[in-house]
Amino acid sequence: MEKQQQTGQKRKKVDIPIAKKLQIIDDLENGMSTKEVMVKHNISSRSTVTSIRQSKQKIREQASQSHHAIGKRMRFKMPRYPKVDEALFIWFLQKRQQHVPVSQEMLQVQAQTFFNKIVGEGEFGSRGYIEKFIQRHEIRVLKITGEKLSSNVAAIEGYVQNFSKKVRDKQLSPCQIFNADESGLFFKNTPTSTYVDKGATSAPGRKVAKERVTFMPCSNMDGSLKLPLMLIGKSQKPRALKHVRQLPVYYKASKNAWMTQFLFKNWFFDEFVPRVTKFLEDSNLPVEAVLVLDNCSAHFTGGDLQTRDGKIWTEFLPPNTTAIVQPMDQNIIQMIKLRYRKTLMQEMMGRPGDFHENVKNINIKDAMFWVAEAWDSVPSDAIRKSWNMLYDPVQIEDEDDEPLSVLREKLQNISKKLLENRAVDEEDEDCEVLKDDDIVDSVLNPDKDINSYNLADSTLSAAEDVNCSIDTVNLEGAPDDDNSPVVTDEAAINGLNLVLRYAEENGWSINTQFRLRQMRLDIFEKTAGARLSH
Repeated sequence: MEKQQQTGQKRKKVDIPIAKKLQIIDDLENGMSTKEVMVKHNISSRSTVTSIRQSKQKIREQASQSHHAIGKRMRFKMPRYPKVDEALFIWFLQKRQQHVPVSQEMLQVQAQTFFNKIVGEGEFGSRGYIEKFIQRHEIRVLKITGEKLSSNVAAIEGYVQNFSKKVRDKQLSPCQIFNADESGLFFKNTPTSTYVDKGATSAPGRKVAKERVTFMPCSNMDGSLKLPLMLIGKSQKPRALKHVRQLPVYYKASKNAWMTQFLFKNWFFDEFVPRVTKFLEDSNLPVEAVLVLDNCSAHFTGGDLQTRDGKIWTEFLPPNTTAIVQPMDQNIIQMIKLRYRKTLMQEMMGRPGDFHENVKNINIKDAMFWVAEAWDSVPSDAIRKSWNMLYDPVQIEDEDDEPLSVLREKLQNISKKLLENRAVDEEDEDCEVLKDDDIVDSVLNPDKDINSYNLADSTLSAAEDVNCSIDTVNLEGAPDDDNSPVVTDEAAINGLNLVLRYAEENGWSINTQFRLRQMRLDIFEKTAGARLSH
């Protein structure tokens, strides 16, 4: 310090990229000393490393909210009106998912709209703001290519042949080829249409629930390894999970319950690679695998997504082809949603009380177990068939590529299947496309959906906990007195609720919890049938 004062020079400030700060945090947590970190990353000041260590939680939280690669960014600079900025970005992502061209003028108009709704009347959305918005979210400008969406269908033929050749060159077996894909789930959604009597002219209903999570199934080609679902919610620590020690899913959180590059990269290295490695070692197979992904921006992490030795790597599908060739999009995700909805309706019909109140009381824990059970029930045969468009080891011979006529026939069959199954997809599209007021509500009330749940599990209210006494549920075994009353459906449900809560708080296996929930669901079905018969 004295030397600097004597020379009149200040120490030059050196900015460190966010990506490098994350590496420094990882090195410190892996046991490296401050001096070792300084040498490795060429940092001259000890206070710089100390400051990064003290701010690690904030740095990671900011990185986890980024929808794009961190790249060479030095800092996260907040805009003057962050809620307006967030709403505009949600609107932008939604328009691009619909393949709607977005220009600077459109962004200016929409920015003004959100400003009026969130802040109040006033001038907003200058060209300067839009330019900074584009830089902040790393948005690029691309020329629209005519007929690109349709021409990519024809390009599939060449890609399928190249992929098949690569798999044969690597000598990969079906159990070494994986696919993963995300999808949104509005976990409180009830049917949007209903049967009515002949004289009815309308069907009044309630406001559609918008509570949303993202789930991602991942499996190999033959279905021999189905990884636990990745589930993304909005809350880091949902209240409904306070006493739950073991989850049936790999749960993470982001601000809008969307997949981010930070979350996907962590899933790849912390979940996918270890599980696949163990599976292949246990199967006496070489530790080599490929994960096929679509070109969603969250899957691009700013570098090669692979292990250091390159034995487990990722392969990206061509743009705009997922509906045709991506395995998880060939009815697998649809099957999960249909099974989830069936369980949802069984639970709501069987639980005592008002149907709409039962729906309102569904929480994130219910959704976790129901969607995990739905994924578990998807048969391996369905997973194998889902790969037929991309790679079929039975039809592809060692020497010759698959004939183009076979590929064209497959394309026609898939197109027919997409039209036949359009009903479920349309229902999801109606829910997932948010209107301006919905976007504004989501950014002004980010914690309303999940954090407002009751502290207790919706399947076990405080009243049920009190009433579930030893007199109601016999915990000692079979009754000794032949004159003891028959156990009612309500008493059995209360007893199972109590056992489920005990199982969750004491970390019982997920399979055991699944069986307990299935027993309770069987009683729900019985009580629902009895009510309908009356």
